[in-house]
Amino acid sequence: MTVWEIPLRADARTEDLLGGDDVLALVRALHTGTQIFSSSRMSTVMGMPLVRVDPTRVRPASPDGAEGMLTILRTLVCPWTEEQPEPRLRGFLQRDPDRLRLYLDRGENPDVVAAADVRTSGALTALLAALPSLIEETGGPPEGDPHCSRLVDLTSW
Repeated sequence: MTVWEIPLRADARTEDLLGGDDVLALVRALHTGTQIFSSSRMSTVMGMPLVRVDPTRVRPASPDGAEGMLTILRTLVCPWTEEQPEPRLRGFLQRDPDRLRLYLDRGENPDVVAAADVRTSGALTALLAALPSLIEETGGPPEGDPHCSRLVDLTSW
C-alpha cells in the first residue's frame, strides 16, 4: 500500500486547480511503470509509505478503453436525473477494446431494440447527449445479431 499526496494546484504560483480528470490521469501515471522519487518527497503515515507527488514532474497518462466503457455505462444506467433515461440500456457487448455495442429500447415500446456500436475512446459527452436522436434517425437491419431489430454504427461519430 502506498499513499499518494496529490496537491489540488498543479503549480503553487497559479490559481488553477486540478480537475477530477487531471487527478485520475496522474493516478493512472503513478500506477504505470516504475516511478522514482527523491527521499525528500517520501515519508510514512500510519505505517504506509507516503509520496508527495509534484504534478509538474509527472506526465499524466491517457485514459484507456475500459475507462471510456465504464463512463458510457455509468451515464446510461445512473444518470444525474430522477427520471428513467430514454432510451433505456438493456444490455451491452464489448466487441473489442475500443468498441462497445449498446442495446437500447424505449419505454413505450420495449420489444423494439436498437443496437448502437460506439467507440469508447471517442467524444463520449457529445455522443451520449445525441444518442437518443441518433438511434431514431439512422441505422439499418442488423447483420447476424439476433438481439436487436436495428443496428446503428456510431464508431465514426
